[in-house]
Amino acid sequence: MFNEKLKKQIIEVWNHHVSTIRTEKDEEGNAINNIDDSRLHAIEVVKIIMHNFLKGDFNVLEFKNALDSYNKHNNLWGFTARMGQMYFNLLIKTNEGNIEKLSQMLRELITEPKNLRDALSKIDTLEKFTLSIYSKAKDKHNAPYPGAVGYFLSYFWQMYNHQKWPILYNTLLSSFKELGVWEDQKTQKETYEVYYRVYNEIKDTIEEVSTRIINFWDVEHAFWNYKHKVVVQPYVAPKSNEIPPPKAKVVEEAKQVALENRIERPESETINIREYIIPRLSRLLEEDQRQADGTDNVEPDFSTMVAESFRQMDFDVQILNNSGFVNPCALIRFREENIAFLVDAFADSNDYFAIDKRIVKEYINSQCQALRREGYKKVGYFVVCKQFENQYQDHVSYIQWHTDIKKMTMLSAEALLYILAYKIKNRSSLLDMVEKMAGFSMLVGPHNIATELDS
Repeated sequence: MFNEKLKKQIIEVWNHHVSTIRTEKDEEGNAINNIDDSRLHAIEVVKIIMHNFLKGDFNVLEFKNALDSYNKHNNLWGFTARMGQMYFNLLIKTNEGNIEKLSQMLRELITEPKNLRDALSKIDTLEKFTLSIYSKAKDKHNAPYPGAVGYFLSYFWQMYNHQKWPILYNTLLSSFKELGVWEDQKTQKETYEVYYRVYNEIKDTIEEVSTRIINFWDVEHAFWNYKHKVVVQPYVAPKSNEIPPPKAKVVEEAKQVALENRIERPESETINIREYIIPRLSRLLEEDQRQADGTDNVEPDFSTMVAESFRQMDFDVQILNNSGFVNPCALIRFREENIAFLVDAFADSNDYFAIDKRIVKEYINSQCQALRREGYKKVGYFVVCKQFENQYQDHVSYIQWHTDIKKMTMLSAEALLYILAYKIKNRSSLLDMVEKMAGFSMLVGPHNIATELDS
């Protein structure tokens, strides 16, 4: 049970969420672009696809392909990413000689559980089955990831009853941890059991003060990217007998408060990025990068433009084959100084953080060894995304502790283009830019990029 302090905090998060909801309406006053309404329609379509598989009209390959096709154009639950469709693809690929048995097992597991106990039994069954494949695989990148089981099954259960079965999202686990109501569990079965309890308790807490019934989607929207806010104490003038702090300390504290609250620098001190970069790269600043034909081919296009941005800085850029997440997206080299960087680029940071840290560790160490054989003495690591909304400190600490990477930087796409514009405007050498980037903080975004470059 939550204590009163925690309940108050939950209600504050909810009230803030409600106060920031902006519903767009058409000319007749009807709500548009409402994800929940879109989900209700999508559920009916997915249920038909599931029904065709369950009664035998679809085999498991047809079922997988039908889901993939629909979700690519209606990605309302994130199923197209690693924990959903990629897990499904690898599950089938590693059981090509045993398709009928896999089909029968999946037909039993994706049907709605009778109760929580039945749900946990289904998760346990698929988790053990997946572990039996993963543990024997020589290349873990080509095996289904056991940590995806909870999300995978709960996705289908929510299609049956979205009022009863919350989908197990890693992003919400991070939010719950930040809230102070979550500790990591050892198995997917244990994870979903605790997640189910915590999710319902948060929902019940909100319902106590709400004038309407709260559903799981309401909780999802309110807590999706929750972060504990640092409270900055107001300045209190020193008493006459107190010695004021040194000026340098005051300046440093002011900088820190500005960064924590994302205070942007005055407009006069910034660069108009579009004046210096080629038009194609300006697409990195756009919200929607889907192709004109309607396909949701975001990631390759985004990573290609990120690589091109580094090439425009005069790096030697090598784009790598990253199918199955076996490599970073690219390598960028500065041969004159024997410096290289690994680059990962994902439009959505959730897709990057969904990759198992152990997989990232493996391909970083592999690339570092190869680069050192080529004579590169210093190797860094850039991760470029539209923006970073997840908790990244633990991930960065893990990478720096378990790999040869000593400098890892999370760059927003806008910050990357700002660096390029800065270089072009000031006609800086690549060596000068590399020295500046080597001194960057862990996270560099539009709120602090000018400060980082001028420091």
